[in-house]
Amino acid sequence: MAKNRYDPKSIDELMGKWSNKITQFGAKTDSLQVLQAELDKALGPILSKKCRVANYRDGTLVIEAVSATLATRLNYLKLDILSHLRQNGFAECGQVKVTSNPDAQLRLSEPKPSFKTQKSSRTMSESTAEQLTELAAHAPPSLQAKLLKLATHAAKNKQKK
Repeated sequence: MAKNRYDPKSIDELMGKWSNKITQFGAKTDSLQVLQAELDKALGPILSKKCRVANYRDGTLVIEAVSATLATRLNYLKLDILSHLRQNGFAECGQVKVTSNPDAQLRLSEPKPSFKTQKSSRTMSESTAEQLTELAAHAPPSLQAKLLKLATHAAKNKQKK
């Protein structure tokens, strides 16, 4: 029987050598999340909100802080962090490096509401609606329909008040 060319293919067949790299990337991400959880326990709730695990390689943990002052404070706590990690399953961790990156605050902060969820307080005046209607009278048909539709927003705002 001939092989159906529309049968789904496995990821290994499609990705070839890349599937191994994806697996390694997933494993690294999981290990960094475990390290982040341990760092949160070691630093407490206040400091842990202002720093994150940036990397872990060859027994060196790299912590990224949002400011230079926080990085200095974390440098004083290096030995405490190191001993906490060693006690909780990371015996191979031999060094902690702290870097400051002000852009890290964007990654650590909670997402802000999008523009669409914010209610606009701007309204269109009646004079603007009249000007749009006059402009639509001399516009091509496709633009005319859009301008008239825009001008109707002033009427809707008037009805709401």
